[in-house]
Amino acid sequence: MKAAVITRHGGPEVFALEDRESPALPADGLKVEVKAAGVNFADLMMRMGLYPEAPKPPFVPGYEVAGVVSEVGGAVLPGSFRKGDRVLAGLHFGGYAGEVAAQAAFARKIPDHLSFEEAASIPVNWATAWVALLEMGRVRQGDRVLIDSAAGGVGVAAVQIAASHGAQVVGMVGSPAKAQAVKELGAAEVWLREDWAAGKKSGEGFDLVIDSAGGKSLQRSFDSLKATGRVIAMGVSSMVAGRKRSLFRALRTLLSAPRFGPVKLAMANKGVYGINMLKVLENTPQAMSGALEGILKGFEERRFRAVVGSRFPLAEAGKAQEHLASRGNVGKVVLTV
Repeated sequence: MKAAVITRHGGPEVFALEDRESPALPADGLKVEVKAAGVNFADLMMRMGLYPEAPKPPFVPGYEVAGVVSEVGGAVLPGSFRKGDRVLAGLHFGGYAGEVAAQAAFARKIPDHLSFEEAASIPVNWATAWVALLEMGRVRQGDRVLIDSAAGGVGVAAVQIAASHGAQVVGMVGSPAKAQAVKELGAAEVWLREDWAAGKKSGEGFDLVIDSAGGKSLQRSFDSLKATGRVIAMGVSSMVAGRKRSLFRALRTLLSAPRFGPVKLAMANKGVYGINMLKVLENTPQAMSGALEGILKGFEERRFRAVVGSRFPLAEAGKAQEHLASRGNVGKVVLTV
């Protein structure tokens, strides 16, 4: 099979399209012929050498795919999957490839009306938004929710999930061109990030803030909460800019992040959560499984809409990551195989 391999840490040029052996089929898993794979900010950080959990190069990144089942493991529940099924799946790396081995527990059949590209946008981004909002944030009817990077892969999911649960959603975007798309997904208001950072928008009174930038943005998010409010920190995208890593930028981002001690939290009556979907996959698989069930029910009932902004062939994995890093996309960036 063909696979897009990170050969060393660096810019998009470190990718190489290589021939690799087909993965072994685990007894409790599925072998899937990949048709589309999702591209995430975590993948960029892996390539740059800023993601501690990533394998050492050379390795194949990628946490999510959609494709066709080519083989079913002997320990998979009989009748749950069969050869030829269209499935989406969350993975523990390896998704930028023509074939993957996926745990059956983290695979689901694709609703008929979704394309492979749309389905590949679901396992990581939608599950992250679901767990952040419903498991950690406990979003409720009438809550005021601020969602950073609302036009990104997680953002378009979070806006729809929060709105579907009766929240008043404020989406934050980096450019005016993205505002209308976010409103159409259910946001009551759309703010420009620069206006919020400059204090031109009232940043107080939120029940829940989804913060994807990290660094000093996390302090603004915390300050914007009302008492009993919660911040969900789901990334440090402000650490990534340009084609290659900047250790100075990474260190500056980490040092600019606030420190939340128990006294500070108690005096403010506010909470701070962090989410890493790889750790959810590893340590709380029931949360991942529950998220997939709820998400796909929403898609089957046509309450949710997949948004794919850009498609690149597998051979152009580097260009796909470069496009994601430019923040020019609305919705998901996917690779087609």
